[in-house]
Amino acid sequence: MEPMEVSVTDEEYMMQKAKSFLETDCYRCRSWLLTAKSMFPSNFGIHFECYEIEKNLRCVQRAARCFSCLLEDFPNEPILWKEIENFTPILCMDTSSLSEEQTFFRKMFSALPLSIQQKLLSVCAERSEDTMEHCRLVLLLLNRFPQSSTELALKLMDTMITAEKHNQCPNVINCYRKILVCDLGPLLVSTSTLNQKNLYKMLTKTTEFYITYAMGGHSIIQNLPDTENYIKTPWEDLFASCERIGKKLSWELRSVLSQSDKRKAWKKVSSFAKKFVIASNNSELSKQLVFCGMILFVRHVFDYNKSLKIENGSEYLLVKAIKGPKVQINKPPLKQAVLSIATKLNESLIGITDESSEVLDHFKMAFNYWELLTNKEPMCTDYWKLSAQIKVDTFIGQFLNDIEFYQGKYKNLFKAVSVNESIRKSLSLVTLYYCVQEFKKCTEHIFKVVEQIENLNLYGSVSTEIANPPEDREMYFIQIAKLPVLQYCVKIMTQILYNQLSNYPSTSDILIGHILVLSQMVWPEGKVIAEDMYNHIGKLSLFTYPQFSAYITNIDIIEHFMAMFMENDKCVLNVFPCVASSLSPRISTRGAGKGVKEEFQLALKKQVTRWSEPIDETMLLFFKNERESLMKTATLMEKSLTF
Repeated sequence: MEPMEVSVTDEEYMMQKAKSFLETDCYRCRSWLLTAKSMFPSNFGIHFECYEIEKNLRCVQRAARCFSCLLEDFPNEPILWKEIENFTPILCMDTSSLSEEQTFFRKMFSALPLSIQQKLLSVCAERSEDTMEHCRLVLLLLNRFPQSSTELALKLMDTMITAEKHNQCPNVINCYRKILVCDLGPLLVSTSTLNQKNLYKMLTKTTEFYITYAMGGHSIIQNLPDTENYIKTPWEDLFASCERIGKKLSWELRSVLSQSDKRKAWKKVSSFAKKFVIASNNSELSKQLVFCGMILFVRHVFDYNKSLKIENGSEYLLVKAIKGPKVQINKPPLKQAVLSIATKLNESLIGITDESSEVLDHFKMAFNYWELLTNKEPMCTDYWKLSAQIKVDTFIGQFLNDIEFYQGKYKNLFKAVSVNESIRKSLSLVTLYYCVQEFKKCTEHIFKVVEQIENLNLYGSVSTEIANPPEDREMYFIQIAKLPVLQYCVKIMTQILYNQLSNYPSTSDILIGHILVLSQMVWPEGKVIAEDMYNHIGKLSLFTYPQFSAYITNIDIIEHFMAMFMENDKCVLNVFPCVASSLSPRISTRGAGKGVKEEFQLALKKQVTRWSEPIDETMLLFFKNERESLMKTATLMEKSLTF
């Protein structure tokens, strides 16, 4: 039986002949295709096969010509649109991650006539059902053809804002906002004639995005390629964007955002406020000032927060400066006294416990902008409105807490203390309870600090600022390191004991001894405290402090006790248990007993050998062993202030 002949059309025959030469002779292949196209000009299959063959041969220019003919002659063919849908997303991809085939499609698209490119992008964008792909295609259209209508750009802006809402993005750091701000924004501002309303809308969206990204500690933006899912320089990008929009709005202040000298920027902002805004009460000038001022304010808060964290893992905390110890603690006022919010920063009121000036500088600059924006109309109303839109308070909590501390609103701050146990939390409560004169709780948290302090890796150094702050100092930033924190707790405890000694001299022995021990931590400033205690001892007939040998290692104190023992016959020093049994004869003979002197001198010489022991270890041992008596003193001190 003869095989059945299969009927082949002329078109199919010519296509088969063309394909048969595809791998051996591309010129004969193309000749057959050209003949087929000439004979059957309305056959989509032949024209599409021509395109496919040129695509497989990776001939960019020929493939582009074939593709252009297909779009012009067969615009409604489903197979053609499937091909378009396959390669249009490639146009939005980063060139560094493209395959060979994807690179070919990019080159072929670029080789198409500009009118075809524009039409193709416009139609593809309209047909796209994926919002992100639609946005990217319209953005590509706007980038390649800046002459595209402003309406198209504004429509894309609204599409992105709507997509952000409808996709229920958890925050403003999302793919839609990123493309809106970083890609569409600059294009809109530079190529379109936006009205004032849309310029302010873009400015608000841009400011909110960059501030949230920088202040919120964000890094990766979800649903974006690796090359687009982060922002390397958010602050610089924010400044550049706002300057661009500010130029469109004819803002005089726009240049302050890129001003490298922060003090010059502040001088220009404050001068502008006094000269134009406050004097004229002009709302447009106020908006200009509030946008520029708020951005600079938040940037300084960002720098402030960053400077509170030290590279070695430590941090700073704003605490009350402890004067004295001869500062009398009086009864707390019935109403909490606070500084007015309008009070300008008094730089002498605030210090720092080491040589670093960064923390203070950033706090002062942030405070200046805060005071300007929140204290004078019309900026005050505009600031609070903008702040609520951008949710600025979310990112400046620490600064606002420190402002309230500066203003003396201590009771408000208890609710702001972290719930997580840490030495920072304990130290915060120490200074707050001290400020509101709840000395029992203050001392309880001092003991918590002492327990936690042993886990601190950073040793730090003792500070003159803590030991002897300037007369007008009200607070300072303390480094959370072993020595300065311990020194601060010692200073508070010293003042509590000192005031109790003034109020209840009958319990003086234990108080005098404890104060002498604590004075060693703030030496040489503690020398004044010690001398005052020597005067107290000199007025007694018997001074009993058996803990002397356990805690006194300071040579100056030891030498002074030797001098008192040798020269003062009126006071018996019962400070060494081993010598106590020999003291009675000395009382009656006023120091005539030679053996007592030798025993006492021997005990003091033994004490001198401990001069090199770390003072912090002595203090920790003191707090651990004397907890009961210190708590009792703090409780009595607090009760004395309530009557």
